[in-house]
Amino acid sequence: MAFIEWTRDLDTGIGWVDEQHRKIVDCINDLHAVDRASGTRESVSDVMGRLIAYTRYHCSEEEKMLERAGYRLLETHQGIHRGFIDKLHTIHDQYRRGADTSASLLALLENWLFSHIRVHDRGYVATVKSAGAHLR
Repeated sequence: MAFIEWTRDLDTGIGWVDEQHRKIVDCINDLHAVDRASGTRESVSDVMGRLIAYTRYHCSEEEKMLERAGYRLLETHQGIHRGFIDKLHTIHDQYRRGADTSASLLALLENWLFSHIRVHDRGYVATVKSAGAHLR
């Protein structure tokens, strides 16, 4: 069973955004699986690194869309993304130095992802769709 199950209530209605969110969930589940399987520190760190890289990519793509839409809370949204990515880097750095941070990372990811999608991402959908900025 997966650590996090995607549910329809997480869909924003913007296909490529939802696809990227599902990919982040897949990465989180990969991290959980390698951690539970008692993977080597190197393998856990590699999965953390891939998760962070993909999250950074997703945030960048999302921010470009918000900019095209003229979203009034763009700077706030960017700040939320930056703060989250900074936390991910900090936890990953602590892990690479020997701390056991995988459980706290998984908890952060689960809580942040769901609240971010349900509150912040849903907040931009109407603006983005009315501007046609969601189209690729």
